[in-house]
Amino acid sequence: MRLRTLREKRGLTQEQAAEMIGVHPKSMPRIEGGTANPTVATLVAASVAYGVPLRDFFTDEEGT
Repeated sequence: MRLRTLREKRGLTQEQAAEMIGVHPKSMPRIEGGTANPTVATLVAASVAYGVPLRDFFTDEEGT
């Protein structure tokens, strides 16, 4: 997943992103690192917060 890249492009800290998404700030490194499985609701909230479609979390930089 590209959560970290998308968050950084928006200039957000993990704490800011966690607040926008509605998860505990300590969860963000695990979610971004792939050691925690976010719920669909969390992914939808991240999609809204980052202003991107859900599919962008699962594609690489080139859209594949």
